[in-house]
Amino acid sequence: MSLFRSRIIPLSIVTLSLIGCGAMETSTSNQSPVIAQQMQQGDLLDYEFAMAQAKQQSSPEQSAPFYLAAAKALVRDEQYLQARMILEAHVINLDTPSKFGGLLELSTVAIALEVPMLAVQVLSQAGQMPIAQRPENNIKLLQHHAAVMSSLDSWPSAVRDYMQLTLMLPVEQQEANRQQLWLAIQNLTDNEVSYLESSPIPLLDGWLQVSKILREQAQTVDQQVQAFHIWQAQNPGHPASMNPPLDFQIMASLEQHMPTTVAIMLPMSKELKTASDAILDGILQQYYSNTSVQPDLHIIDTDSFTTFNEAYQAALASGAETILGPLRKQNVAQLPNLVTDVPTIALNQLESNTIVANLYHFSLNVRDDIRELMTFAKKEGAQNSAVLSMQPTWALRKSDQFREIANELNIPVLNAISYENTPTGRASAVKQLLQVDESEARIRQIRQWTKQNIESTPRARQDLDYVYYVGKLGDAKQIRPLLNFYFAEDIPLLASQTIHDKAPNSTTKSEDIERIIFTELPAVLDTSSKSSNTPFVLQRLTALGNDSYLLAKRLALFTNVKSARVSARTGIITLDDDGIFNRRPNIVTYKQGELIDAKESYFAQKKEL
Repeated sequence: MSLFRSRIIPLSIVTLSLIGCGAMETSTSNQSPVIAQQMQQGDLLDYEFAMAQAKQQSSPEQSAPFYLAAAKALVRDEQYLQARMILEAHVINLDTPSKFGGLLELSTVAIALEVPMLAVQVLSQAGQMPIAQRPENNIKLLQHHAAVMSSLDSWPSAVRDYMQLTLMLPVEQQEANRQQLWLAIQNLTDNEVSYLESSPIPLLDGWLQVSKILREQAQTVDQQVQAFHIWQAQNPGHPASMNPPLDFQIMASLEQHMPTTVAIMLPMSKELKTASDAILDGILQQYYSNTSVQPDLHIIDTDSFTTFNEAYQAALASGAETILGPLRKQNVAQLPNLVTDVPTIALNQLESNTIVANLYHFSLNVRDDIRELMTFAKKEGAQNSAVLSMQPTWALRKSDQFREIANELNIPVLNAISYENTPTGRASAVKQLLQVDESEARIRQIRQWTKQNIESTPRARQDLDYVYYVGKLGDAKQIRPLLNFYFAEDIPLLASQTIHDKAPNSTTKSEDIERIIFTELPAVLDTSSKSSNTPFVLQRLTALGNDSYLLAKRLALFTNVKSARVSARTGIITLDDDGIFNRRPNIVTYKQGELIDAKESYFAQKKEL
């Protein structure tokens, strides 16, 4: 059974056949000689010219290729809605040679308009057409499919597509495909790497071995480069050996860019001491994991200075070549006026960050977690959401954050309800969320009108794909049974990370917490840390410290390789154009009382299909 509603067709399990934006239909051999001649005349890249030609034709079938050209011109100008209207009205509804190209173009439009299920439908049609079996079309289908899977963060599917393309593409297109393949591989989580290692695809195992070299964070950059050279010697004929990924080319010279002195700015004396201690523990763990290359560390307690400006000047005076911190938001807000030549990686960020050269932000920002959940839901075909949260201030704030991000991503939020944490409050909130209360009211009205005790069962709404829940595990296990009771057992809960505040105890029924999907850091999921008595929140902060020091050492890699990815203790880390280090955490769920990777559960379902 899928983690999402059974009425939803997961994007990843549908055989997609896509094509990238490009020139006109690949062949005019099926067009009439007159149409073929007309298409070779004039500028079909021009929308106005293509539309004029379409209107001059004597039949809809003869107009179709020109309407397709007009739609492609609109796509190039990002006029997606108008392109969709033309394709649906004049191209894909006709049985002509242009239908295949029209379906593919509409799939591009659907992804741009963030309507993935439309893309699924039209691409399924395109993939079933005989023209799709032509070698040149098969290549284009795979290329576009890989691009769409990448846009949906379905990286294992993208990797498989790019690997298949390596066996099909001409020599002059291989390099671009290798770059896309490597980007997709670097976006894989460790669990996804393990899943793909069992794949029989030729040469894939070698690519995964190279990626795993980069994932060995206990090694220095020099040791990773040496490990890669050893692999090259053992695999001289592999594409990754003959054309090494850009990451390794940059890493070969990375040691000379390593900071020799690092200043750490944390509030070590007041209310944030516990959090700062956890972060510092992580920094020191990474620092001492390899003693061959160790810069000087200067730990600065920002609480011991009258102003933050004084603390920052002390960091500069220490000779720091890289600064980690600060942690307090009010101190982070002052950095744009202080940072000049010394790279500074703040360990927190604001709702709106000022872009300044050499200023970076790395934090456990909840936006990363919410976006990852939304992407996962979208990949499964889920769109419509609702929010159910407890009433403490922290819970309401996370509820607001979900709605803000949903608005940015054009994801419908059908309802948002907070509830009093009592049996009556929970039941009332769930009934309102599912509109069961409205169904009950209609039943009462019918009974009043008919004056008969009509037997009827209230129904839950059918337009809801998932609920985003903000609370803790002890609260969530009261919500799941209520959803089941009110006929919504097929609606999953996507939850804030606060739900993983502790492990389930022996009295927790496994069915009460299953199909609750949330994000977690690889560091917390690591089997070696499961026996730890350290609270999960402090384990996350330790992971933040660990990775912040790693980023300080590898900053040159991110600034020189735009597509650089690092799989680390907080997830897969990337750097955007605004100087923000973003994280892709793991997505997990409970099964029979055990925490498992939600994507692994999904993969298992695929094998059963």
